[in-house]
Amino acid sequence: MTKRTSTSYVTTLDVNSSADMEMLNTIKKAVSVFNFRNPNKKRVVIRGRKPIAKQTIFLRWQNRMSTRSYDWAGNIVGGIANATKLDVYIYDRRS
Repeated sequence: MTKRTSTSYVTTLDVNSSADMEMLNTIKKAVSVFNFRNPNKKRVVIRGRKPIAKQTIFLRWQNRMSTRSYDWAGNIVGGIANATKLDVYIYDRRS
């Protein structure tokens, strides 16, 4: 993917890299400090990418089982535990 359409995208991190996981913690702490000092709050959203394994899910609308990597909304089936890469986004928190 060469062009991102989201202006909230920050970076892509590797789950198996300790340096990348340290960077994720740093991003979370930075947003936390920002939120403490500013009235316009932000939130960090992590989306899993590149699934480790496909999983079998039940498709209610078709009344059958299917093997998939992603659900209808584009999220990894099995959650972040099934991801090899993580996309990090920072959005405005709306209350």
